[in-house]
Amino acid sequence: MLINRESIARYLTNTLGMADLELTDYPKAKQLPYLLQDQFEFLQMKFANHFVILAIPKKNIPLRQMRDALRYLPSDQPLVMCFESLASYERRYLIEQKISFLVPGNQLYLLDLGIDLREYFHRKKQAPVRALNPATQAMLLWFLQNHQLTTEWAPSEVATTLKYTSMTASRAVAELVELGLFEEFSRGRRKYLRANDSHEQIWQKAKPYLRSPVKQEIWTREPVYLRPSEICLAGISALSKLTTINSDQETCYALSPQTWQEIKRDLVPLPEKEPGASCYQIWAYEPRMYREGSISSGASCVDALSLWLSFRDSSDPRIELALSDLEKEFRW
Repeated sequence: MLINRESIARYLTNTLGMADLELTDYPKAKQLPYLLQDQFEFLQMKFANHFVILAIPKKNIPLRQMRDALRYLPSDQPLVMCFESLASYERRYLIEQKISFLVPGNQLYLLDLGIDLREYFHRKKQAPVRALNPATQAMLLWFLQNHQLTTEWAPSEVATTLKYTSMTASRAVAELVELGLFEEFSRGRRKYLRANDSHEQIWQKAKPYLRSPVKQEIWTREPVYLRPSEICLAGISALSKLTTINSDQETCYALSPQTWQEIKRDLVPLPEKEPGASCYQIWAYEPRMYREGSISSGASCVDALSLWLSFRDSSDPRIELALSDLEKEFRW
């Protein structure tokens, strides 16, 4: 709960626009009972024609004990308690006791000054986005491959199709707007994104923030019994279907995280690739994303954009050539 006066002054200046704010030592502090001097540092500020006492705890003691001690303060000036942080139950207790308080960068409750509860719940300053969250990437690629005729879309609708939560959709909106790929607007309670660039331009801008969807590769000789709707070709097996590159003898498949959890106990992985074995890629998101607005119900290849990303770090000249051909064939 400990805090310093500089953070208090900075918070009040930024929050209430108090450019001339001045915090001074409380002039009657040395006349207070020793109990108060021992447990609190007292400051004074002038606000809205009032002199306000700020009480800053020096020790981490229970709020009830603080309240009882502060009853020995003169009652002719409003009191505000200052904390570095508060748990929800502590905040609730202070409000129930009608005690004004502040938490710099987070909460402000100035009851005695006629300012009702104002909670700011600022998120911690985030580092610049270096790579999109896998769910955000999946929703972006879905948009690029399924919304050819529109520049507006609702990530929440895509999230439902891909079985993500509304919270995940909100995070996707924040990431895509932060990168300048879309503009945000609302219709009713739903958030939409508007693109000012073509799909191809968005793809090129987003590339530095996109990553391979492949989290892990498993080689096995064990048979895997899955319905065609639960599996699709990936790796070289898929690339050979979409370009002129020759396929390997071994077949490569992509699995969603959920499907992998269901079958992994039945597989005995090999320590490395072996002739005649099969490769199973575990993806960070659903690999069965196709056009037409739904997940494919038949075995086929992974979507072309994700396939390109799964090979983006390859230094094999024949794969680089195939990727160049694949990108030229993207349907925008």
